[in-house]
Amino acid sequence: MAAALLVPAPAALAVEAGGTGATDAEIAGRDVALDAASTAELRAIVDDLSARNDALLAGNDALMADNDSLQEAVADISDERDRLADSLRHFDDLYEPLEADRQLLFELRKELPETRPEAEAQLERIRALALASNPSRLGQLVDRVGEAAPDFFDWRFTEFTSAEEASQAYIGSGANAFDSSMSELRSEVLMSVANRLDGILTVIDRIR
Repeated sequence: MAAALLVPAPAALAVEAGGTGATDAEIAGRDVALDAASTAELRAIVDDLSARNDALLAGNDALMADNDSLQEAVADISDERDRLADSLRHFDDLYEPLEADRQLLFELRKELPETRPEAEAQLERIRALALASNPSRLGQLVDRVGEAAPDFFDWRFTEFTSAEEASQAYIGSGANAFDSSMSELRSEVLMSVANRLDGILTVIDRIR
């Protein structure tokens, strides 16, 4: 009796052909699903990177804003430093005139010395200090005082027989011009000192 031939069933043939028993449609569906999953994953990665990039850009913008603020602060500090330096130089320039003011006020408070040489020496000190303090404002006045001084000293250091004779000589000799010039000089010295002090206060207000 001849041996029977074993013929595979159609299902078995399908298993052998696909290896897993899946049909072409199933395999294609799995590939599409894998492609969709990969695309979604890549999209998620891209979205995450985009969000991180946006965060970095925002952080960079904040840093740029902070840098601009710091630059402005540095510029303000530099300007303030320059103002302070200018103010200090202003005070340096004022030292000698202020010292002259101090000594001039002291000399103007003194009584006229008892001898002519001492009086002339005092007047010369006043003249030098006035020119050191404010030559443009006090120069002409102190010159007028100096021009009137000889007649005044002649009168002041002359012995008169009576007060009436002294009064007449005071006016007639021109000695009175000295007193009026000195009075005007004192007034201008006080005004000059007041203006200088006002300028110093203005500088101090800028520094504060």
